[in-house]
Amino acid sequence: TSTTGTGSTTITTQPGTRLVAYVAVAGGGGGGPAGCISGGGGAGGLRTCASFSVCGATPYSITVGAGGAANASGSNSIFSTITSNGGGKGGYSSPCASVYTGTVGGSGGGSAGPSPGTPSSAIAGGAGNTPLTSPSQGNPGGAGQHVPGTWTAGGGGGGASVAGSAASQPTPGNIGAGGAGGAGLDITPILGPGLPNSGVYAGGGGGSGNYQTPSGPAGAGGAGGGGAGAGQGGGTGTAGTANTGGGGGGASNPGTGGAGGSGIVVVKELNKASGV
Repeated sequence: TSTTGTGSTTITTQPGTRLVAYVAVAGGGGGGPAGCISGGGGAGGLRTCASFSVCGATPYSITVGAGGAANASGSNSIFSTITSNGGGKGGYSSPCASVYTGTVGGSGGGSAGPSPGTPSSAIAGGAGNTPLTSPSQGNPGGAGQHVPGTWTAGGGGGGASVAGSAASQPTPGNIGAGGAGGAGLDITPILGPGLPNSGVYAGGGGGSGNYQTPSGPAGAGGAGGGGAGAGQGGGTGTAGTANTGGGGGGASNPGTGGAGGSGIVVVKELNKASGV
């Protein structure tokens, strides 16, 4: 059973079923708001199990989390007693207001570089695997970088397999670049082939490029549905792919961050009574 529409539903196991394999991916976080330079959204938390005990002929609740709009974290996905947490939104920096640090989540949002006039320092990305699960449901976002007097690039959102990459530090001859989103996870070894998006889910969104002329390149989205960040010139971040939990890409002023992708829940019944 593959549940892709957002919202809640119920599946009922067959009478002889005692074990299932599952993946529950939450909605990805969005990039920053309009008029900002922002980090990429974190991927939705991804939790999976190859052998999960259930009862036969029993209903189990499923909720598929929506992706976060720009400047919003993703929503949780649930299967039975298992909750995967929404991805954190990207941090942002703008002339009017700034929240530099990416938000915590299943995977954390990437952070933005501080605005001109602030001290030169990297801003760590939002923490992933929040709340704590074992195995981990995600990874932290990448750091935003800064040099005084410049608007600089955003870090990539964290992915299920890899943390988001930090934005590169501008130096003479190098204007800096947005960090790439962290890679997601291929769950086909657990649930088999034929899954939506080839079974690769929960990639982080890429960070925005340096807001200078010329601009550094934006960060690529992570494999598993992460959206790419926007380059200089007011670009809008790319949205995360629907039903992957991918994070949205960061924006470049005056553009808007990409929305996070909705999540997905897949449940595969493993053992059934003879003839069922």
